Amino acid sequence: MRYPPEPWHMRGSLVISVFRVPRELVPHAHLPSGARMITVAGNAFVAVAFVTYEPGGELTYDELLVATPVNDQGRIAVSVPQIWVDSEASRLGGREMWGIPKQLAKFGQGSSIAGVAVSGGVRLPGEWAAKGWTAQRLDGRDVRTKMRLSGRFRLVRAAWMFPVDGPLGYLTGRTPLVSLATRTMRLTFGQAS
Repeated sequence: MRYPPEPWHMRGSLVISVFRVPRELVPHAHLPSGARMITVAGNAFVAVAFVTYEPGGELTYDELLVATPVNDQGRIAVSVPQIWVDSEASRLGGREMWGIPKQLAKFGQGSSIAGVAVSGGVRLPGEWAAKGWTAQRLDGRDVRTKMRLSGRFRLVRAAWMFPVDGPLGYLTGRTPLVSLATRTMRLTFGQAS
């Protein structure tokens, strides 16, 4: 097999920031039938995350993703309109199993997609966990997938750089509403067959 079967049990570190963005600027071709982006006063909430998946999980790779909360047939879910990885196995698995539009990219200094610098940090008490669904549409196929994320988080200051002519140019100059980081992330994605 070109990638591990689901579920993927992953571990690593994560930096995530949430931005308020006018709804019309956010890509929406990824939304499955019956799903709509959650908005407030014409604005969507866009989470941007940089993730490093480390040894001990199904795969090791880096990932940059954009996610939006959606109302999917009466329940809250998350949908991913844009995502880049530096692993072919992750790209194929994400696209074929879960309808996530993963593209290959190289990360590091000079990235044409995004860069982030993190500073400060106030530790939040205890371990935080969230579980739910992703709702995706890719290549004419609607896919809904279970996920669970946990870790010990810190509130941080995250300074993002989005090239104005890059794929995340609609985020250029925007200040995050909140930013979180963890080095103890655990993620389970997909369900057992």
